[in-house]
Amino acid sequence: MFQPVKLHVVALNLKRGGYDRVTRRHDHAKLHTMLSGLSTPPHILFLSECTYYTEPAFQNEPLFDAQETLASLWGYSEDNAGNTFPKARYDAFISKVHGSVNVPGLFIDPRYVRPLRWYDETQRRSLANSLTARINGHDIQLKSVHWNGSCGSTLFDQQSSQDGQMAQHAAIIGGDFNATSSHPRESIPANWGERCDEQGQAQKRSQKGIRGPEGVWRVYTDPIDSLLEHGWWDVGEKAKDFTVTVNRWVDGGSGLRIDRIMVSDRAPVRLVPNSYKVHVPKPGEKELSDHRMVSCWLEVAPATAGSR
Repeated sequence: MFQPVKLHVVALNLKRGGYDRVTRRHDHAKLHTMLSGLSTPPHILFLSECTYYTEPAFQNEPLFDAQETLASLWGYSEDNAGNTFPKARYDAFISKVHGSVNVPGLFIDPRYVRPLRWYDETQRRSLANSLTARINGHDIQLKSVHWNGSCGSTLFDQQSSQDGQMAQHAAIIGGDFNATSSHPRESIPANWGERCDEQGQAQKRSQKGIRGPEGVWRVYTDPIDSLLEHGWWDVGEKAKDFTVTVNRWVDGGSGLRIDRIMVSDRAPVRLVPNSYKVHVPKPGEKELSDHRMVSCWLEVAPATAGSR
């Protein structure tokens, strides 16, 4: 008899993928430190900023190092000759996004998530940069996202529409949406323009906000609201946990919940109760990124004849 499968799903935005502009090297120790605190390594990882992972100048070295780092989380085995090898490996699918080096990457454990087809950036918009994977007999679309705020509300609306339409499939998407919803329990600071000026971040006005008819800047919540209306549910909202995920400005009340995991209504998936978590550092612990990691366990029902 077929049984449900539980998968550990993680959304993580490590700033610039660990890339240091001074040394021009990637530091994957931060990635290891953040993920090694989990009770179980992720089966699906949405890594929002894979900066230069696949740039020709780096000869894919950052990508290979990241995969090796992730594999090390599962530990190592030894053969009869005394050779060691990772118990697991991760397949990587790095998106291509015009005008951005902070491209999202999808990392999967193929023991549980079997890749079938990758739709690159040239494919139809609703499927571009996404993977069809077979999970417990179901074909489920997976996509790592990093919504770009550089073009303000116009591009936010476009990205929301494109990813929203993906809900016509059984799908799971996650990453840095750079936007929050209008749910009454969300942390939505007032006087957005003034907050940006106070922190010397005037450019954040349009990266996460919109100018109202009276000239007052507010946090732009329409893109997430619209995405959900296309047929998605948000894991954090389902868990009734609205902890902010951007640690910058939290003390000033300006933190936003922008790192999210979303599941389409068509997906045969449910949230495992009490499994959703925003990984807030303990008192005295250093923040390793400007975003907080989000994790949960999702249960995928077994497929029946003709369910794919």
